Amino acid sequence: MASKDREILDPSVNVINLVGNATKYLEELHKQTESFYNQKLQLAVETSQRERSAESLRIDARWLVDNEAIKVATQTSVKQSEMLANQVAENAETLRDGMAKTAEALAVQLQTITKSLGDRLTVVEQQQYKTAGTSQGGRDMWGWVASGILLIIALIQFWRG
Repeated sequence: MASKDREILDPSVNVINLVGNATKYLEELHKQTESFYNQKLQLAVETSQRERSAESLRIDARWLVDNEAIKVATQTSVKQSEMLANQVAENAETLRDGMAKTAEALAVQLQTITKSLGDRLTVVEQQQYKTAGTSQGGRDMWGWVASGILLIIALIQFWRG
């Protein structure tokens, strides 16, 4: 009897309704999730674009500053090179003048020394010519004396032997 009180109903209609409702719910949830992720993606893209733009501007500004610093350094280097070239030229001229003066002074000293030595040499040569004749005779005399002694020794040896 209990089974007669209950009517047997086909559960397929309820299952179909439940599955349909669940499908709608899941589709709606999927759409909301997709919309949420698309918004997040759009925000990320916009943020990335802003960051790239800001970084690009920062790099460009730094590039300008670096280029300006390079220009200033180049100009300073050119000025320093010009000053150094001028100083080198001045130093070379001063050195040339000093060397010329030193060469002149040395030439005068050399002439003085050469003249003095030439005069002394002339005096020495004259003195040598004067003494050459007297010393030559003295040398000849000693040669004859030595020869005579050797001759006497040779004769003595000859008579003895």
